[in-house]
Amino acid sequence: METTPCPKCNQPMDEGRLSVSGGTIGYVSQKQKGMVRQVTVIEQARACPNCGYVELYLDPKTLKQRLG
Repeated sequence: METTPCPKCNQPMDEGRLSVSGGTIGYVSQKQKGMVRQVTVIEQARACPNCGYVELYLDPKTLKQRLG
């Protein structure tokens, strides 16, 4: 498995996902229209054990659909 280098310190990043007990963590765009805004689930995460930098990833197709 290929490791991704940290964009801040160039050290290998650890791959994983977000976890919250009893719920889902996601992203809600302020550009969504209407009263009810849908959460786009964060599917993947990376963290740098060297400097603490964190990256989060979601499905861009799902986000684009929600933005209209």
